[in-house]
Amino acid sequence: MELEHQCVAITALCILLVTLAAGPLVPAIDATDPADESADLYTAFAGNEESVSLDRQLFVSPQRVSAANLSLEETDTDSHRLEIPDALVYVETGAESVTITYRISIPELNYEGTATSSVAAGTERSVPLSIPDESVAGTANSSVEATVTVTAESDDMVFTVTEETVVLEVPE
Repeated sequence: MELEHQCVAITALCILLVTLAAGPLVPAIDATDPADESADLYTAFAGNEESVSLDRQLFVSPQRVSAANLSLEETDTDSHRLEIPDALVYVETGAESVTITYRISIPELNYEGTATSSVAAGTERSVPLSIPDESVAGTANSSVEATVTVTAESDDMVFTVTEETVVLEVPE
């Protein structure tokens, strides 16, 4: 009888460990990592009856693109100070170089700020992107929409890595 209890306990423990490693039973329990927000581009495919290969040409993942930290601050004139957080994007390039663009657009204030960085072919690194804080015209609206976008351009193709629209409160 003792041996049967040990077998049942070991089996139950194995099932529990496999379940936690593979994914949650209940949505409230999550022992696995969430999928990261990234853009993969696979452009080369070669194969025959014996082997198939897929070459990764570009991998881009936003490490820090904080649209929520974008803000308008009051100044002593009729303008506002737009405070822009820096972005950090992880890039792995293949045979082609890539250009990463960080863009902030606020149409109601006639503002568009851009920062770009070129990454050489065969490179793996984090790319810091910075748009300087700027003085922008005032507006009668109590809030404005800002769109924060990161794109990757390689071989005449442009891919959106992340895009987020936030509402900025206009100080009075």
